[in-house]
Amino acid sequence: MALPMKNSVFCLLLLLPILASCVEKQVYIVYLREHSEEKALHEIEETHHSYLFSVKKTEEEARSSLLYSYKHSFNGFAALLTQQEASKLSGTPN
Repeated sequence: MALPMKNSVFCLLLLLPILASCVEKQVYIVYLREHSEEKALHEIEETHHSYLFSVKKTEEEARSSLLYSYKHSFNGFAALLTQQEASKLSGTPN
C-alpha cells in the first residue's frame, strides 16, 4: 500500500537536513606539532576543542564533531569535518 503523496513529501522534507549534513562530512585526523610543555590531558583536549571551534559555528558543534583526542603517541585529534572546514583548519599557523 503506497503512502499518500502528502505524507511522502513530509517524510522527505524531514530527512533532507539529516542527509545533507551526513553527505558532506568525513573523518579527518589532524596532526598538531608536539606539545610545547607538559600539559594535563584535559588541557590538551581543550586545545583540540579550540581548534575545532575556530572552524565550527558553535561550541556545541565543535565538541560534538571531536571523535578522539590523541594525547600520548602524538598531539592531534580525529574529527568529523566538511572539506571546507578541513581546508580552513589546515591553514592555521600551528
